[in-house]
Amino acid sequence: MKFMTKQKFQRLGAALAAASLTILTGCSKDFFQAVGGGGSTGTSSYAYITHSGGALAELSLTSGALAALSGSPVSLSLAPTCIAISPNNANVYVGTADGVFLYTRNSDGTLTEGNDDSIIYLNQSGYQVESMTVDSTSSWLLMTYQNHPLVEALPLDPTTGLAGVTVYQATLKGSTTAPTVAMTPGNGSVLLTMGATGTEVIGFTASSSASPFASSGTVIAPTSSAYSATAVAADPTSAYLYITEANTSSSTAAGKLRFFATASLSKELTGSPYSTGLAPIAVLPDKSGAYVYVANNGDNTLSGFTVNTTSQTLTAFDSTIPTGKAPIALAEDSSKTYIYSIGGGSNPNLYLYNFDSANDGTLDIKTSTSTLSTSPASSNGIAVTN
Repeated sequence: MKFMTKQKFQRLGAALAAASLTILTGCSKDFFQAVGGGGSTGTSSYAYITHSGGALAELSLTSGALAALSGSPVSLSLAPTCIAISPNNANVYVGTADGVFLYTRNSDGTLTEGNDDSIIYLNQSGYQVESMTVDSTSSWLLMTYQNHPLVEALPLDPTTGLAGVTVYQATLKGSTTAPTVAMTPGNGSVLLTMGATGTEVIGFTASSSASPFASSGTVIAPTSSAYSATAVAADPTSAYLYITEANTSSSTAAGKLRFFATASLSKELTGSPYSTGLAPIAVLPDKSGAYVYVANNGDNTLSGFTVNTTSQTLTAFDSTIPTGKAPIALAEDSSKTYIYSIGGGSNPNLYLYNFDSANDGTLDIKTSTSTLSTSPASSNGIAVTN
């Protein structure tokens, strides 16, 4: 792995000539990773869902009731490919084939487009942003691109979302059509899925005034050539790492959930890997650290596991949890009470769950809804206030 710097300018048109101007910054299927960070304000939390057709839905969650915010859905000038929110809840970033747009979050949860409605960060030439996340200090935007083996880190002003002109890059040790990026909540590592190549973990120093990337990363190969890494996330304490793998040789073969201690990535913990449903695509350790959930794109279910940190083992729930067709992302609300599952294949496409009264991590469907009146299955990303 190597890193380098480059210069990019914030605006299109005339602003491209003003190299002295500060640039603003601009999600993944981390996607679809859990979003970590500080608490949300007020009694409601908010969810933002992008749709490949060019719409952004804005929803509030108050006492278990979902409602569209005023003016939702918002029409976007370019089709979104992913979305991320800063853990301080101040800014939302929407990736597109051309670049990244910045939105500021208002007190009522609605979003206002920033940077005079212009792209704030131009993509790598000829490449489409695939996945984004913001580090736990809200000071760095991390991005990956389709068909391009690198990850970028752009420094942010946590309040305004503005950034300096220098962006730092790390070249991945493997290549894939759709690399995804996540981070450990403790901010010590960048987590990247690379499909058949596996998962790469790169050290990260948020306080760095130069490149925040470590000079070399660690690659975790898939369990076998039949499997491909699809999602990665760390638990809230950054002590454990979860990786999902889908079987690319058989559509009827179960997926895998792999379990590692972040202090020792060379060997899986006892009992790992664990079986999931078909084609796992997203993984969510809940904010308590007691449970972990996997979205199975191939059989429209969620798999759940109890985490035993004493024995460092997982125990699968007795049964899977039903969800919408072709789930693609999971998220948890700031109250640690509700779990979202967003799907890309049916109406309704958004399922909201609450934790069952048995207090065993199982989930009950609280409600389901469509995030658009037409073509809600075009949803391709979700970001939830922290």
